Amino acid sequence: METTIKQLNEVEYELDITAPAADLAPDLDKALRAQRARTTMKGFRPGKVPMSLVRKMYGDAIAYGVAEEAVQRAYEDTIAGNEAYDVFGQPQLMHLDFGLDRDLHARIRFGVRPTFELADLSGTEIYRLVREVTDEEVDQQIEELRRDRADLLPVDEPAGEDDLVVVDMQRLEGGMPIIGEKEENVSFFLNEERVFEELRQALKGKKAGDTVRVTLPDEDEEEGVLERPDKSTGARVYEVTVKEVKRLDLPEVDEAFVREVSRDRLQTEEELREAIRKEMQDAWAKQSRELLESQIIEQLLALHPFPIPEAAIEFFLDAFVRDVMQRNDNQLPEGFDERAFRAANRGEAENQARWMLIRDKVVEQEGLAVTDADYDAFFEEMVGDNGSITPAQMRQFYQSMPELMDQVEQRLLSRKV
Repeated sequence: METTIKQLNEVEYELDITAPAADLAPDLDKALRAQRARTTMKGFRPGKVPMSLVRKMYGDAIAYGVAEEAVQRAYEDTIAGNEAYDVFGQPQLMHLDFGLDRDLHARIRFGVRPTFELADLSGTEIYRLVREVTDEEVDQQIEELRRDRADLLPVDEPAGEDDLVVVDMQRLEGGMPIIGEKEENVSFFLNEERVFEELRQALKGKKAGDTVRVTLPDEDEEEGVLERPDKSTGARVYEVTVKEVKRLDLPEVDEAFVREVSRDRLQTEEELREAIRKEMQDAWAKQSRELLESQIIEQLLALHPFPIPEAAIEFFLDAFVRDVMQRNDNQLPEGFDERAFRAANRGEAENQARWMLIRDKVVEQEGLAVTDADYDAFFEEMVGDNGSITPAQMRQFYQSMPELMDQVEQRLLSRKV
C-alpha cells in the first residue's frame, strides 16, 4: 500500500492511498469466507454455499468494507500517529474506488490546527454593563408578590384601572343583536395589554349591571374580542354588559407574608427587601458578565482571522444538525432543508471552530485549569438558596454523568479564558 500527502492550503491536506488488488486479497478472502459461513441458501447445507455465489451476492459490499478498513488503517498509520500533523476536525473520505479483483484508490481530506499567535488586546476597548437595583424596583417586585397571593373579591363600586371585570359582549348590526355573536362571562383585568383601549376606556368607572356600547376594530376570524389584530379591516359594534367587578385584596407585608414567600427563610420586610435586591443584582451581574464575555469573544474572533479547515466547519455543522434532531424526537422535522440550514449556519460554525482554537491557545499559554475550588463555587452558585439539595449532592449527581461534568469543566475553563 502506498500513500502520498498533498498540501492544499495552509490548513488542509489530502492523503492519497493506493494498493494493488493482491495486497488486499488475503483480507478480502477472509471476509468472504466469514460471510460464506453465515450464509444459508435453499439446496445447500449451512456454510456450504459455493464461493462463486457468495462473491456474486455479497462481493461488492464486502469489498467496500475491506477497503474502508484498509483506508482507516492507512490514515491512522500515516497521519493520526504522525506528530507533524495536528489534526483538527473530522477527516473526510472524498473518494473510494475498490471492488473484487480491482486495485484500491482512495483520497482522504483532513485539516490541521492553524499556527498563530495571540493578538495584543491592550488597546482594545469594551464596555461592561453596570446596573444598580433601585428601591422602586424592589417595591415593584414586592407588589407582584402581593398580587400573586391576593384574593379577588366582588365589589359594588366603579371599575378601576387595576380591577377585573366579568362581561357579556353582544355584537350588534344596525343596532340589533346578531344571533350567535354573543360571548358570555368574558373576564379580564382592565390593565391587561391585550384589551382594546376603546374597551378599557368604556368600562372604566362602570359598575355591575351597567351596559355600554363600544366600537372595536375588526379582528381575525380566529381571534377573540380582546385580541389585537395585526391589521384592522373594519369595525364591530358591541353592547357590553358588566356582570361583576372584582378587586384584588392585597395581603399585608407582615411576618406571615414574608415567611410564606421565602419558605420560612426570612421573617421581616427588611430581610425580604434585601433578599430581593440581592437576587435582582445577581441577575444583572450575570447578564453583565455574559455580555462582557460575548464582547471579548467577538473582539478575539475579529483579531484572529486565520483560516479554518473545512473539516472543522463541517464538524460543527454536524453538531448543529444533531441538536435539531435531539429536539425533535431524534429525527429531522418534516420538510427540513438540511442544505439550506447548513448554508445559513456556516458562519456560526466557523466562529465556533475559531473560538475553540483561540480558547485552547489561551489555556495552553496561561496554564489554565479548573480546580476543586472552582467546582465548589460553581455548584454553590447553582444550588443557591435551595434547601432541598446541597452543593456536594449536586456535584455528586453531575459526577455520575461524565458528559455533564465535562460540560461544567469546559464552561468554567471558558470563563477563566
